[in-house]
Amino acid sequence: MSVPIPTTTSRRLQFDHGEAIGMSHRWQKGQYCSILTTAGIVGCGIYDLKTAAEFDQAIAIAKGTPANPLVEPEDLFHAKIVGVTPKAESFGIHVGMTGRQAVELMLQASPQAASIGVKAIDHVTLVVDDLARSAAFYVELLGMRQVDRPVFGFPGLWFQAGNTQIHLILKHDKSSPAGLPDAPPQAGAGRVFHFAFEVADCAQAVERLKRADVRIRGTGLRPDGCHQVWCYDPDGHVVELFSRDRS
Repeated sequence: MSVPIPTTTSRRLQFDHGEAIGMSHRWQKGQYCSILTTAGIVGCGIYDLKTAAEFDQAIAIAKGTPANPLVEPEDLFHAKIVGVTPKAESFGIHVGMTGRQAVELMLQASPQAASIGVKAIDHVTLVVDDLARSAAFYVELLGMRQVDRPVFGFPGLWFQAGNTQIHLILKHDKSSPAGLPDAPPQAGAGRVFHFAFEVADCAQAVERLKRADVRIRGTGLRPDGCHQVWCYDPDGHVVELFSRDRS
């Protein structure tokens, strides 16, 4: 009678702090699983912590039970860590935490975790020639609201749209010039420096811009179905307004 050939599988697993590779290896009457990060491994009890420690490797192990064996990498998520190497311990991993918690700590210790990790666009700063003129565009026309601004040593205004702000700075001798050089006419409407706001209805926005005599650079339909219009603010900054396909 032939013996079944061993099997091995691997797949990407997504965690709060990044991606890891989950692996499962099975053979007749045996199996082990692990989750591999760039900083180390969270695995089952088959790993030898003494040898790993000699090579300064970060290894954390969990042990399954007959009722709950560790076969697939996901089985490690809720399994309790029972042993760690000094390197893994230096990441904050300790006996008693779950395998998922150990993976998250390894991901935070990984080289890519050294990136800054921005959360969102907070604000866009524009230098303008006339604060009142720009306020009429961003508040009265686009519908943003003016918010409090710290007391800087130069004049400006702050406006809010959702979670994003526009910060205006009145041009002065220690600022950059107001506006931006315009792109050549042959440049695509959306292929120039610009920032975008979502609106309820792009078609209605286009009509409102026309009534206000705002210069429009172009309109378009994004491949994902969003309707777009690009226009100029009073200082020549290109602003995109778009609406999503609600059908």
